[in-house]
Amino acid sequence: MTNAPHLTDSARQRWETRVFPPPPQIATTPTLAEILQSQGPLPDHLVSGIGVGIAQYLDVLHQAGHGHGDVRPASVLLPGNNVLWLTDPAVEYRACSAADDLTSLVITLVECATGLAIDASAEWTPELLIHLGCSPALTEAIGAIRPQAGAARATLVLARPDQALPQRSNDLA
Repeated sequence: MTNAPHLTDSARQRWETRVFPPPPQIATTPTLAEILQSQGPLPDHLVSGIGVGIAQYLDVLHQAGHGHGDVRPASVLLPGNNVLWLTDPAVEYRACSAADDLTSLVITLVECATGLAIDASAEWTPELLIHLGCSPALTEAIGAIRPQAGAARATLVLARPDQALPQRSNDLA
C-alpha cells in the first residue's frame, strides 16, 4: 500500500506487490498510534528501530519516485517479527516531497519518544525535547536528521546497536 496515484490500478497493484508485499492479517495489526495511546512513550531502542524501519521504507519509496505524504503514528503498522508497514494516507492524495516525508518522520519519532501529539509548526529545541521525555542520545539523533539529506541518511543517523522493532506483536502489549 503506497501512494502512487499516477499509475493505473493494475500497474499500481503490480508495483506495490513487487516493492512492498502486503502484511498478513492487516486487519488485526496494531498501529503505532494505538500502541502509543495504550502504552505511552516507547523506550529509545524501539523508537530508533521504528525510525530506521520507516526511513528504510521511505528510501525505497523515494528511489522509486514516489512520496508517502502521510507519515504519522496512525499510518505505521507494527505486525511484529521485525516488520513495519506504512499504510496509504487516510486522506485524499496530496503532493509531497521526500523532505516532507522526512519531516513527518521526525515528528513521528518525537511522538514515540514523548507519547505526546506534536505540533509540527512549533520549534522543538533539544532542551524542550529532553524536558518532554526524549533521552539526550535520542534527541541528538532526531536533531541530526536533515530532511534534505534523504531517507538513506536518516537510516544511518538513527541506527544504533540496541535498535529494534518488536519481534512479536505481543512485545508491545
